[in-house]
Amino acid sequence: MQQETSTPLSVYSQCSQQVQLLSEQINKRRGIWLYTSAFLALLACALLYESFVSRKPPYWSFIFPAIAAAFSLRQAQQHHKRVLKLLSVHSYYEKGIARLKHDWDSLDDGKDFIDSSHVYASDLDLFGRGSLFQLLCSARTHLGRDTLAQWMKAPARREEVLGRREAVSELRERRDLFESVAAAGTSAISDCKPGTFQNWLAEMSSRPRFPSWASVLPFLFIPVLIALPFLYWVGALSLQNLWLSGGALLAVEAIFAGVFYGRIRLIIESVRMLSTELPIVCELLQIIERERFSSAKLAVLAGRLKAGQTAASHTVRHLNRLVKLLEERNNEWFTLVSWCLLWGTQFSMAIDRWRRRHGSDLLEYLSVVGEFEALLSLAAYSFEHPRDVFPEIADSSPTFEAEQLGHPLLDISVCIFNDVRLADDVRFLIVSGSNMSGKSTFLRAVGCNAVLAWMGAPVRCAKLRLSRLQIAAAIRVQDSVTDGRSHFLAEMQRLRLMIDLASQGPLLFLADEIMSGTNSHDRRIAAEWVVRALVRRNAIGLITTHDLTLTEIAANGLPGRNVYFEDSGEGGELKFDYKLRPGLLTHSNALNIVRMLGIDTET
Repeated sequence: MQQETSTPLSVYSQCSQQVQLLSEQINKRRGIWLYTSAFLALLACALLYESFVSRKPPYWSFIFPAIAAAFSLRQAQQHHKRVLKLLSVHSYYEKGIARLKHDWDSLDDGKDFIDSSHVYASDLDLFGRGSLFQLLCSARTHLGRDTLAQWMKAPARREEVLGRREAVSELRERRDLFESVAAAGTSAISDCKPGTFQNWLAEMSSRPRFPSWASVLPFLFIPVLIALPFLYWVGALSLQNLWLSGGALLAVEAIFAGVFYGRIRLIIESVRMLSTELPIVCELLQIIERERFSSAKLAVLAGRLKAGQTAASHTVRHLNRLVKLLEERNNEWFTLVSWCLLWGTQFSMAIDRWRRRHGSDLLEYLSVVGEFEALLSLAAYSFEHPRDVFPEIADSSPTFEAEQLGHPLLDISVCIFNDVRLADDVRFLIVSGSNMSGKSTFLRAVGCNAVLAWMGAPVRCAKLRLSRLQIAAAIRVQDSVTDGRSHFLAEMQRLRLMIDLASQGPLLFLADEIMSGTNSHDRRIAAEWVVRALVRRNAIGLITTHDLTLTEIAANGLPGRNVYFEDSGEGGELKFDYKLRPGLLTHSNALNIVRMLGIDTET
């Protein structure tokens, strides 16, 4: 359905319109099949009635319209399924449009991944409304969401990043694959959670194994139960003996079911949560299995599904069938029969056998689905941001060198781009400027692009070269009344954590308005010692401040440099161009701030 258009937004808009139009056409055909089925069913009933009353049409004349009615109804059901899948595809494109337009309220905000204790997630707006997660995530299931969030929170190894980038390059133009995944299953994204399967397997593993004879005995009950009416019909068994034999057999079945009642009940309760999740997992596994990938990362993922003798989708589909058959016992018309056949007992044992044989494989399959969906999310992001490039991964000392770096959460039409260089000779930058001048946004732009780079995604830069870096930020440090922790103490704890992380490996540190909770003299001394401790541990990073005394740190024998954001304004109005300049801010905006308050500075 992809059209040759100039922008991702126009591609998504046209695809959305085409899918919607196609769904409306199929829905109309579905209505025709439904009306046809109803007409043929009425015709079959009329012919059947006439054959009994007037005996004019032959008694078998109703069979043909009845078969045609069943066929028409089947066609209507198939069309309905197609409409549902097309609506899912349409929803996918509409969410893509929302990402491109930054319509945050209609996107998954990933707020369940918010962790205030994480060393940079909250500071860089990775999760929540208006977050990087909303810009990245197009996952169909919680498996993909969880994997994507994990990638955002922890930089990957260099080889892994390069493998993901190759996979993203292969997937980014695959509209057919995006649509297939979007149409998979019928459940909503909130229904498919990896913890469901993990908890189910853990709970089942803690239960004792059924004895081997227990799975064989129910199969002996069934032929006996079927044989009793047959023996009565051929005269080999009297009615009284039929009742006695049937009653005795049912009593034995009841005793057998009672012996294992506790374990059977737990299995029945535990599989209820799987019934809505297994179908979409089966379809996603089928999609991965039928593809022939050229990138090494995707080929390895697909290979993990073929490690056994049976295809992963077939194995999971078998479990899905067992669960559906077990749930048939809940149908009112089948309840009595299921009791006589020990239906619940037999299929519970079958599910337990499946779990013992394939439980560890299931976790592996779920991991593959999660990684595949996370890669699709990165591929969609790459397609939606064609200007963004893959960074150069340097195998060197701590390095972050960017040309035309911008914040990925800002619309490209308003985003201001700046160059930044951190390497051996310039280990840190002191970024000065007034409030609202863009200092915090600039720190987040650096941090978010580092996150994207080490996820395997393209970055909002004309060019970026960076080495393997852990990230630590102190931009949005929160106090806590319940924990008795002030903002200043929270900042000190974060800075202490930065120093500890720098001792463990290369670090990119980002500190906004460092030491803002103390006086200018103490701030100047303490900030310098923090910077010295970080630089001594081979870290690189940026510190922002509106206190110009801190700019002396860069001129005090340390490998740092001063840069600043300038502001201007007349008549009490501050204006900013958000362009980073080398050197020190040379003028004050104090009078402009006073005029913003409506105070006349001429008197």
